[in-house]
Amino acid sequence: MAKTPTAAKNAADTPLPEAGAEEAPAKSSRRKLFVIGGAVAAIMLLVVGLWITGILPHLLGQRNHHKLAGPVYVKVPEIVANLNVPSGQDSYVKLEATIELADPKSAKIAMTDMPRVVDVFETYLRAMRPDELRGASGTYRLREALINRVKIATAPAIVKDILFQELIVQ
Repeated sequence: MAKTPTAAKNAADTPLPEAGAEEAPAKSSRRKLFVIGGAVAAIMLLVVGLWITGILPHLLGQRNHHKLAGPVYVKVPEIVANLNVPSGQDSYVKLEATIELADPKSAKIAMTDMPRVVDVFETYLRAMRPDELRGASGTYRLREALINRVKIATAPAIVKDILFQELIVQ
């Protein structure tokens, strides 16, 4: 088959695309896209890392205004109560204690409810026998029981512990 002069002329007018010419710009634009995307991702990771560690807020001048409030201690008035002794002998307990609360708000609630707390202490102590208060295990059981009762008596307050300053059984 012979080519007609018009077909030969049209074929000569249209330039043939070179295989390497189109691939080179595509590869370089793709490479630029990966470099820019990698740089953006690295910067974002750096910013997030600095924020999480707390360095970035410090560099920006932001201060942590939330100071952690430590425990607050409220002293319970001295309590002297008679113990439950079946033989008719007199036996007394003297207790000086401090309530450890989580924050000042809880301390305010406990101070308001102090008459109720004293009543809870006295009522519980009057029901105890002297042998229940002997030794470290007796003191531990007393502490745990009083913590539970004080938590109920000062309901929204957060009671952490009860510290005994003086516990005398006579």
